[in-house]
Amino acid sequence: MLSMALKESPSNLPERLHRATEKLRTVMRMKSWSPSRSRKQQKKDESGRCYLMELPTELLLEIVSHLNLIPEAAFALTCKRMFAISGEILKSKSLRFTRDFAPLFHHYRNGHNFVTPRWQFINLLENTRWRVCSKCLKLHPRVAFASRELRRKSDNRTCNVGELAGIVDLCPCKKLTFRDKLDLVDHLRIRKISVDALKTQFGDRVGDRYCWHSCTEQYGSTELKVSLFPELDEEDQLVMRTEYQLTTESGQVGKEEYMTPRFGCAHRSVDLWLSSVYQTTICRLFDSFCASCRRISVCGACNTALKCPRKQPFHSEESGKDTFYFWTQRNLGSSNPIPDAAWGIQRIHPAEPSIGVENCNELCPWTVREHPPLAFTPSIGEEVIEPAMSSQPLDSLYSSIRML
Repeated sequence: MLSMALKESPSNLPERLHRATEKLRTVMRMKSWSPSRSRKQQKKDESGRCYLMELPTELLLEIVSHLNLIPEAAFALTCKRMFAISGEILKSKSLRFTRDFAPLFHHYRNGHNFVTPRWQFINLLENTRWRVCSKCLKLHPRVAFASRELRRKSDNRTCNVGELAGIVDLCPCKKLTFRDKLDLVDHLRIRKISVDALKTQFGDRVGDRYCWHSCTEQYGSTELKVSLFPELDEEDQLVMRTEYQLTTESGQVGKEEYMTPRFGCAHRSVDLWLSSVYQTTICRLFDSFCASCRRISVCGACNTALKCPRKQPFHSEESGKDTFYFWTQRNLGSSNPIPDAAWGIQRIHPAEPSIGVENCNELCPWTVREHPPLAFTPSIGEEVIEPAMSSQPLDSLYSSIRML
């Protein structure tokens, strides 16, 4: 074996050494799993024996090395010993929701989600207790399905949530099913009780603003930072404010080679929506929305608004990049245990099968909307200074001051 390794090209040696090291670590972890111990755990009846588990760990590692992703992941779930050997494969990104749920230029294709390794894997895990839901793209207990749904194929099966079941894509990390939404609502209610109790002790020093999640994703030379701020409004609606910090090459926002495959809501591309809204910053009626600004800044399908209080991006002379600060506000529906239309319209899966580029309510998610040319020259005070001093996070306000 050593002579064969020496014959490999130098470039392959680090990888082979890494694999050998991982195998050695697994063998050390599994040294307590002897064949005799495995045999003792089997039933006395000869039919209860598993001859595969009686093999030494070294041979099991060799067998696993020839398996593809899905077979190895299934193998890891067969018993504790195999989980100790191959459990790391279950952390593979291919077995999770993709970071960008709707791939670029494939927004209205439900079938894309039914050919992923993740969907194939959870279909493989179906048994007498668990069934797959084609709208939540998850396993549910059998009791979560009507009897007629259990007789359907997995690609057409729907859980008891009904026709409005599905997934809302919030950021590269967070995907909400309706049951996840109810869990988030309960979390916010418990937090409110805790915050109110703290306020009685410490007063207004306890802030209401709550960052539930933040993450950063890199798309080539473009970096996108996302922060999620959920809250229950006065009408007990779940409102999600999503704050973005997008850094890209100067003058390249919305250009195809610099574009991020992200949606600001279920219908609008973040990059091109931002490009559209930045045209409205020179409109004298921007704060109250003229007809063109409203058409550009508010999604006509789900009423989500994108706002960028900063009138110009922050430009870094050192890196030559522009940084944009903006946010969207989405209504994810009421906190009732039954999904409503506000929730349904925010889903990115399933998309309505009849919708395409030709008949989409938002025309095309990848279109920059043009604002009519102005008949006047914008003033520095009204169109630049005053909006820059509007209510916004402190880091955003500081950047606005530096850009004037």
